[in-house]
Amino acid sequence: MNKVGLALAAVLLAYSSTAHAEFDRVKIGVLTDLSGIYESGTGNGSVEAAKMAAEEFGGKINGKPIEVIAGDHQNKPDVGATIANRWYDIDKADLVTEVVNSAVAFAVLDITKQKNKMLILNGAGSADFTGKLCAPDNSVHWVYDTYELGAAVGETAGLLGKKWFFISADYAFGAALEAGLRPMLLKNGAEILGAVKHPLGNLDFSSYVLQAQAANPDVIALNSGGDDTIGALKAIREFGVKAKVMGFGLDSPTGVRAMGLQVAQGAYNVTAWARRDDDPETKAWIAKFMERRKVFPGAFQVGTYSGVRSYLKAVESTNSTDPKIVIAKMRQTPVRDVFTADGYLRADGRMVHSVALVQYKSPAESTGEWDLSKVVATLKGDDVFRPLNDGGCPALAGK
Repeated sequence: MNKVGLALAAVLLAYSSTAHAEFDRVKIGVLTDLSGIYESGTGNGSVEAAKMAAEEFGGKINGKPIEVIAGDHQNKPDVGATIANRWYDIDKADLVTEVVNSAVAFAVLDITKQKNKMLILNGAGSADFTGKLCAPDNSVHWVYDTYELGAAVGETAGLLGKKWFFISADYAFGAALEAGLRPMLLKNGAEILGAVKHPLGNLDFSSYVLQAQAANPDVIALNSGGDDTIGALKAIREFGVKAKVMGFGLDSPTGVRAMGLQVAQGAYNVTAWARRDDDPETKAWIAKFMERRKVFPGAFQVGTYSGVRSYLKAVESTNSTDPKIVIAKMRQTPVRDVFTADGYLRADGRMVHSVALVQYKSPAESTGEWDLSKVVATLKGDDVFRPLNDGGCPALAGK
């Protein structure tokens, strides 16, 4: 072999060795709230759900081990960014998932794009992740978003009432949720009587609830999540406010159970998990989760399982962890699992699926420890998620 041939062979060998080293395992980082206000609906349950997805593949993809690691971002963007950087640079993580807090997710998304890695968002809700900040070759938005919540509630405004008041968390998620809800309510003939903002992790909701009560609304929308929503709802009950309550953070069965149906009864919530209780696969998955966690799973936890499972299926099919290749395969593959029976991934990174409007039962209606809610309406994903052409995703401009 001449010198040119030897040089070319050396280059090909080096490339092959590097490629082999890059794909000697699949590492998934579940970045979430492990100790704060969102833990009950995401947290350790989401970590467990990701592990359950990995176990369905025998812990290996094409002979390469799957590793699931966990990190607590403490709802602080700088902490989340530090963990993501370490995972990508030192631990060589291929995927970061969950995240839950939109402010943290924005920081992690920037890092993910810079390092050409992959992010699957579950609990983070801002619709900007598939809009002006979309990164369709690196990021997927799996469970829900603020546009979908607003559209779903707008569709049912006639059922809930025409006069609304907002109590919103004063950070990215609360602002995005309020911004998504306003136009949908107005579009459906509702009136917004007023709005107040509270800090994240607020402990006393008295003044906010009294302002809402003074406005005499038909519905109070709690544009928050986790313990903030629960704290606000408790204050509403303590003050005897008669308005209906739309609690967007009431998507944690553990949190609702701890609060009790005496407080939660009658409140509404739009849940991304349109659960199929008569489906044997769903029943089996819930039973397995409860055996391990001793609590009923929430939408974000089941969504984490679904997203990780779909990711691993694409990695297995393509034998690649390259984000662009994996996401392209995920777009080609319908999502059919315990989270959804009709999901599909769009070009902007949005996973579209049916959602449900639920109402929490009274103690008398409940037939068991985890029999907490009833479905009021099921809404098709194409009717409530923002149309692809309306999102303003820069990466899709001109396509």
